[in-house]
Amino acid sequence: MTTTNESAAAMAMVKAVYDDQEMEINERSYKFVKMNHKKRRKVFAFMSRVQPMIAIKDFSFIDWPDFEAVEAVIHDHVTFNDSLISKIPTHWDVYPEDYVNFTLTALPVISFPFLGVSRID
Repeated sequence: MTTTNESAAAMAMVKAVYDDQEMEINERSYKFVKMNHKKRRKVFAFMSRVQPMIAIKDFSFIDWPDFEAVEAVIHDHVTFNDSLISKIPTHWDVYPEDYVNFTLTALPVISFPFLGVSRID
């Protein structure tokens, strides 16, 4: 379970990446490109469902068929070396060590506009 300070720090990191539209993982830069509401909503809905799993470090969702659709949305909206990840079929074969951090960062960053509303008690 995370503390309030850890949650605040995580949200600050997500906001910083959202504002910059860029994340660095293992000294490699990934940049977010513009995304429409419908695509962002799909990512947010999925993240909302798997957030409890992420909290306990259960990443089994990455093998779910419905994650493939969400992953495709993410890969269509993030670039590496000015190319969309979706256009680099061997990217994760070359940089497998980036994959989990990339996924765990992209989900909340893309969902960021919804996160204030999602925490309504």
